[in-house]
Amino acid sequence: MRKFTLLLFGLCLCGCSAQAGLDSRLQAACTQASELAINVRADNVKDLYSYYIEPGIGRRSSTASSNIFVMDNQEFIMNLNIAEIVNVKLYDQTQSVALPQGEAWMSVAEGEFTDVQKRMQKYAAGVLPTGKDQLLVMVKTPYFTFTGLSNETAAPLLAQEMIKIARTAEVDEEAVLKAYSTRTKISYVKENLNLFEDEIPENGRLEEMMPNKPAHTGGDIDQSGETFDDGTNADDLPLNENDGDLQTSPESE
Repeated sequence: MRKFTLLLFGLCLCGCSAQAGLDSRLQAACTQASELAINVRADNVKDLYSYYIEPGIGRRSSTASSNIFVMDNQEFIMNLNIAEIVNVKLYDQTQSVALPQGEAWMSVAEGEFTDVQKRMQKYAAGVLPTGKDQLLVMVKTPYFTFTGLSNETAAPLLAQEMIKIARTAEVDEEAVLKAYSTRTKISYVKENLNLFEDEIPENGRLEEMMPNKPAHTGGDIDQSGETFDDGTNADDLPLNENDGDLQTSPESE
């Protein structure tokens, strides 16, 4: 009985030690990324924003508002926070970088960094278990949300790379407002990865991003009347028919 008690106690200590180790490694990686000197020129220029990625990072695909990158055979996604940018600029919403609530985050790191435009920005990084021997890694900044899957060893390094890319990005907020100033019905194709979809769901939990979930493959979506978690109504937050990746449905003309 005594041996069993000691074994159980030892396992508890190992679990606490592993958790503390992940916490410290995630915080250290994020802090290092936020303190690195930035002296780069954006090598990827888009209509709404530009950014720099290091030679070791590959870009698998891209849309007007998102990019799928690959690092060490692990894919991760960079999404422009269009809704939040519009809300802050037009509706006086408080800028927030909070991670999705209601999730059992395994480890969280928060802090600030100075971007390439010398602006101070807050960030939140989180690691969430997926039940498939992998961790979901998310980094939220005022302008971008990064999401990817990784093992526990590489998770802090993935979060670090996400912050480094976010620091190099320049966003044309006026172009975002101009592009997304008129709500319409839109036809779209949601890109589906083997890991998760390339868009974070406005409502629901992060499980919606995992494999084996049905993805919309096109068609008209009428967003009118929908209310999001932050209280924003879809009627107040329109999309633009001029975005090259969005095509206006004939019903809206």
